[in-house]
Amino acid sequence: MGKRFILLLTLLTLVLVLGMLAVAGISAPQEAKTDKIAKEKCLGCHGAYDKLREKTKGYKAASGETVTPHQYVPHADAQDIPECTECHTPHVIPLTDKSTVVKPKDLGFCFQSGCHHMQNLQNCHTCHG
Repeated sequence: MGKRFILLLTLLTLVLVLGMLAVAGISAPQEAKTDKIAKEKCLGCHGAYDKLREKTKGYKAASGETVTPHQYVPHADAQDIPECTECHTPHVIPLTDKSTVVKPKDLGFCFQSGCHHMQNLQNCHTCHG
């Protein structure tokens, strides 16, 4: 009977701990994930895309060019907004410590997407006629 009691007590403890972890996971702030997060969720807090474009229009690229990194892709189409996670690392929601936000170091998405393969932000027609 002693072994059965210990086994039953161990199982009950395990169920209780797992239940507490499940409840804690539901009520805890959402952790940052490295997978894609819908841009609508980002823009819901950070504001309209055109306002972000205006706010960041003084960004200085490594090439020395001053542009907004928030561009429609393709640029002529003012409808296609790239996924935020192409450049940004998601942060914890709600954000409690701004110092934990990882800012992009460069315009890697623009350069690696095949569009600005010369590591500058010149118009395609500059090189490709």
